[in-house]
Amino acid sequence: MKFKKSLLLTVLAVFLTLSVLVFSVFAEESAFEGSDLPVSESYVLRAIGALEERVYQKIDTMIDALNARIDAIGQTVTTTTPPPAPAETEAVQVETEAVTAETEAPANSAMPITDYDVVYLTKGQTIVGSSEFILRSGSAISTCPGINGITDITDGVDLTDGMEIPWNHLLLVPRDDGRGITVTSVEAYIMARGQYTVIDAPAE
Repeated sequence: MKFKKSLLLTVLAVFLTLSVLVFSVFAEESAFEGSDLPVSESYVLRAIGALEERVYQKIDTMIDALNARIDAIGQTVTTTTPPPAPAETEAVQVETEAVTAETEAPANSAMPITDYDVVYLTKGQTIVGSSEFILRSGSAISTCPGINGITDITDGVDLTDGMEIPWNHLLLVPRDDGRGITVTSVEAYIMARGQYTVIDAPAE
């Protein structure tokens, strides 16, 4: 807007200067040739009006060209702005998915699930520890040095010291306090899962 005003004032100044020069020339010629002017006043006014119209048209043309140039420069700046790098976008998406998966993972997913160990025992040996026991063959009795017994999860009862161990029952010893199973047959197979220790039969 400031540019338009500055350009218009410049053109008007030039126009006024030309007008003064034209009238000065006419005045000088009239002093030497008499009172008759070579052209009429109305002709001069029409010529000035035509000149003024051409000047305004030229100004409008220049202003339109400048506006078009400014719009083209603005569009060039807009289209040349680089989009976000696809690699960074994919990296952020992968990281977000990893965090979401970790958040939605169940609380016990980190707890390892171990298989049962098959333990071969002979008569008089005792298996103790914080573990789960299943008597698969042979015969055995519970060994409970304290007041607490062995939990028979299958029947939902406690096996106190010296009680017969049934086959294929899931037994639980929650603490390593000496509780376990003592084999009474020639041999036996016991499945165990957890921390356990096999104690040999006492010497006779």
